[in-house]
Formats: sequence, structure tokens, C-alpha cells
Amino acid sequence: MAESLKRKTGVALFWSFIDKGGQQIITLGFFYILVRLVSKEDIGTVNLLAIFAIVSGILQESGYSSALIRKKEVHPEEYTSVFYFNISISLVLYTALFFCAPLISRFYEKPVLTDLARFIFLGFVFNAFAIIQNVNLVKEMNFRLNTRITLVAWCVSGLAAILMAYNGYGIWSMAVQQVLQSFIRSSLLWTLVKWRPSGKFVFLHIKKMSSYSINLLISSLCGQICNNISPLIIGKKFSIPQVATYSQGLKLTNIPQSVISEGIRSVAYPLLSKMGEDGERSCKAYRKVVRITSFISFPVAMLLIVTADPIVSVYFPGEWADVAPVLQILAVGGAFLPHVGLVSSLLQFKGESKLLLKVEACRNILVLAAIAIGMQFGIQGLVAGLSMVNMLAFFAGMYIAGKRITYSFMEILKDTMPYAAISVISFAPFALLCMTGLENVFLLLLIPAIMGSGVYILIMRISGSVIMRDTMDFARQSYYKTFKR
Repeated sequence: MAESLKRKTGVALFWSFIDKGGQQIITLGFFYILVRLVSKEDIGTVNLLAIFAIVSGILQESGYSSALIRKKEVHPEEYTSVFYFNISISLVLYTALFFCAPLISRFYEKPVLTDLARFIFLGFVFNAFAIIQNVNLVKEMNFRLNTRITLVAWCVSGLAAILMAYNGYGIWSMAVQQVLQSFIRSSLLWTLVKWRPSGKFVFLHIKKMSSYSINLLISSLCGQICNNISPLIIGKKFSIPQVATYSQGLKLTNIPQSVISEGIRSVAYPLLSKMGEDGERSCKAYRKVVRITSFISFPVAMLLIVTADPIVSVYFPGEWADVAPVLQILAVGGAFLPHVGLVSSLLQFKGESKLLLKVEACRNILVLAAIAIGMQFGIQGLVAGLSMVNMLAFFAGMYIAGKRITYSFMEILKDTMPYAAISVISFAPFALLCMTGLENVFLLLLIPAIMGSGVYILIMRISGSVIMRDTMDFARQSYYKTFKR
């Protein structure tokens, strides 16, 4: 049984990384073309609407997906009730946003936002029809099918966006990409996952799950509002192009770290749920996940800091040079982002949705304070404050969550800080490479990536790192179990 769960977890984690990584690679590839066909002003304008779509998506799901994943036995009527509830909420939200779109437009003095918002918000309506199908795949840890569906949706929508941008549709090409991606993914989930609503809507099922989901909903809602409010403030206080600068710096920071965070979290939560109340076993598994996360996230962050200038020079046109310092500052806090996500997974597994709400509330207060203080020093001051909050949230969150599984603060430091220190030792010296007179941006990018990674792995091997061996074995076994069986 244990070996079967371990094998299933390995395959699931492998496909989860392929899913998250594939999305990001496709996004990078298509955006590389789009950024040369669409103006910085238009890209910043689309970014202004991100917070509304994200908040609507959270309200749409309302924490019930997590509640269903957490439950060991789910009655068909519970799935059906949540399905109809999600659709109803989506339609109500879309109607409200449809009539609020002119207000958004007037606030930013951008007339195009009215029609643009009404179109883009169709995406979360399409998503509502496949939420339960997605829940079923996650409960079964069938990330292979989920990955294939997602990648197809991203590729088709990306190609459509490039074709439209090439033919002069500008801002609308990016809007179509978002909506088409949601439509295709939901259609494929509905077609390939053989779940259909059965029975009738029973409000009692919704009510029973609400005690758990409501705290999760409020926590997620407040967290996402605070995490995504920065573009709104930058757009109003500074300029729309600086919204694009901030958003792309954040995206480049989050691409590797969100792959790590979401890839591990998407497997960690159902894995811990399957382990149930076996405290010693779940603590051991959680500590291993923390070490694997640290082993990957800290060197990735250091590499981003060292290579920010050549990355921006290679990827963006010249007008986007101001993304580099934003990327470097955000990467510092981004190193801790995957760990913050693990705190949420642990507290959800333990059923501590109220505690999760309190933890997120404290973090959100810090985020708002950092924005209020940081924006007085310009956009770089704002992002420095946000980066600092991620670091504080890591230490506070891990300590609070650790008390629920007898995971002491010293053990947390032991499982994370050595990887941070070795990452600094391995990559920091390459920050001086530009002082040698080397001007080739590809060499400035490749030398730190190859040599820094080599030094990191060498130090790990010399120090006898068990987690490096386990991570390599885990990846190798996952590959063979997935493709060679």
C-alpha cells in the first residue's frame, strides 16, 4: 500500500511539474512573439484586469474544491450540488462585473476597458463548467491527463493570439488568448473526464462544507487581492507602462518558483490527505517536501538575481530594460514563495482553515503596509517591500504550521537554510562577471547557469546531501514509471 502510494505520488509529481512547467514555457514562447507585436501600453492595460479575474475565480470556486479533495468519501449529490453552486455563482459574478466594467474604464480613463473587461471575464464562466472534472482528476492524482489538456489549451490559444496580433488586433489578441484558453480547457475536461451531474442540488451539502470552505475562501480572497492589488496602484499612481514592467518582472520571478510551488503543492495536499491522521508519517513526508523545495527554489532564485540583466536583454525589446531591477528585487522574496504555499497545504490538510485565515490575514496586513510605505520610494521601493513580506511570511508561517505536526523552528531552519547558504556561495560570485568586460549576453546568461549549477551540485555531493540523491532518484524513477512501463 505504502509503495503503491509512493509510486503514484512520484508519477503525479512528475506530471504536475510537466503541467506547470509546460504552461510557463509555452507562455514564455508565445509572449516573446507577442511583446514584439503588441505595445507595452496595451500589455499593461490587460494586466490591470488580472485582479478582477482572479478574485472572481476564487469566489466562483468558494473553497469547495478543496473541501471535496479533502473528503475521503464523496457522495455523487455532493459533486452535483457544488457543480450547480459554482455555475450559479459564476453567472451572478459575471453579471455584476458586466455592469461594473464602465466604472473600471472611468477609473483608469481607458475607454477600451469596458468592452475588454466584459469579454475577458467570460473566461471564468467557462471555467465553472469543468471545476468538478478537475477535482476528480486531482483526487485520483491523474495529473497526466490534466497536463495534456492544459498544454493543448495553452498552445491553441497562444497560436490564435499570435495570428491576431500579427494581423493588427493588438490588445484584443491577448484578450482572446485568455478566453479561448479557458474555453478549450473546460471543453476538453468535460469531454475526457467521464463525470456528469447526477441527482439534484441539495443545499445541505453546501452548508455542511461551508464551515471548512468559508475560511479558506476568505483567506484565498484576501490573499489574492493583496497579492494582485499592486498593478491597480501602479496604474493609478505611476503609469500603465510601469504596470507592464512590474507584471513582467513578477511573471519572470514567479515562472520558476510557481512551477516548483504549484507542482509540489498540487501533489502534497492530496498526498497528505491520503495519509490521514498518521502524524509521524505525515510529518516525515512534509519535512521531505520542504527539503526538496529548498533544494530547488533557492538556487533558482539566486540564478535569477545574477542573470536578470541578460535575461531581460535577450527576452524583451529595448524599451523593457527597466524590468531587470524589478526582477532582481522580487527574486529575493520569490525564493521563499514555494515554502509559503506549503504552509497553506499543511494547514488545509490538518483542517485548520481558521488558523490559515489568521495567518493569511497577518500576511495581508504586512502586504498592504509594504505597498503603502514602499510606493513612496517609487516602483522599486514597492517591490522591495513585497519581497520582504514573502521572507517574513515564510518564517512566521512555517513556525505556526510546524506546531501542528511537531516540526520545531530549529528543524525548519535545518531543512531550509543550508540550501540558501550554498546557493549564495555557488552563484553570487558570478554577479561580478560583467566587470570582466564580457558583453555577450548569451555568455553572461550561460556561464552562471552552467558553472553556478555545477558548483552547487558539487558542494551538495561533497557534503553528502541525501536530499539531492533522493530528488534525482525520485525524478528518474518517476520518468521510468511514467514512460517505460
